[in-house]
Amino acid sequence: MRVSKKVFFGIIGGLFSLVLVVGVVVWAVPIFTVKNFEVEGIHQLDAAQVREAAGVSEGENLLRVDAHEAARGVASLDWADSVTVSRDLPSTLNISVQEHRAVAFVKRDDTTYLIDDKGQEFISADPPEGAVELTGGIESGSTAAKDAVSAIAALSDEVRHQVATLEVTDSYSLQFITKDDRRIFWGVSDENNDDKARAFETVLKMGGQEWNISNPELVTTRR
Repeated sequence: MRVSKKVFFGIIGGLFSLVLVVGVVVWAVPIFTVKNFEVEGIHQLDAAQVREAAGVSEGENLLRVDAHEAARGVASLDWADSVTVSRDLPSTLNISVQEHRAVAFVKRDDTTYLIDDKGQEFISADPPEGAVELTGGIESGSTAAKDAVSAIAALSDEVRHQVATLEVTDSYSLQFITKDDRRIFWGVSDENNDDKARAFETVLKMGGQEWNISNPELVTTRR
């Protein structure tokens, strides 16, 4: 049976109108409501804190949740570095958080400030295990701070847990001091960071109180 173009386009138009009406109803009437919150990526933050910062309540129309605004609310939390909010029909709001990675800290006026792996201070709090104290008057976000955390981030977790402080005179003079009071001169933070990190791990297994690994291919020591 052949259908005329007029009838065909009439059917298409009717279907389009039906879809449009259904879409408007679903948007306006809370058919898909928020019943569950799925919070991922948190270690320092807790789920209740994240949910509150998102500003979304149970029972809200899931389709009308402003995901951008919810993400902005969670991103205002000190530990939140980046946030993504998405909907999972029929009833779940997903909140994915990437927290700051605290690799270092500084002490000023009896207050401890944590520094992330970008060299930025982001919160005053007790340092987590493995964070290295920076000394030498480091300014947040400065080149020296970024170079310092770049050197720290190159170290393995096992090595970082043995480090007490990193003395920073400038971008060209970085010296690590271990918890057993050994000194390892790193020099400038540069493209050799991975090689220096391997040299650092090696010298920790050897004798000697002072090491120079600024040239990881020519490591020297002064006993």
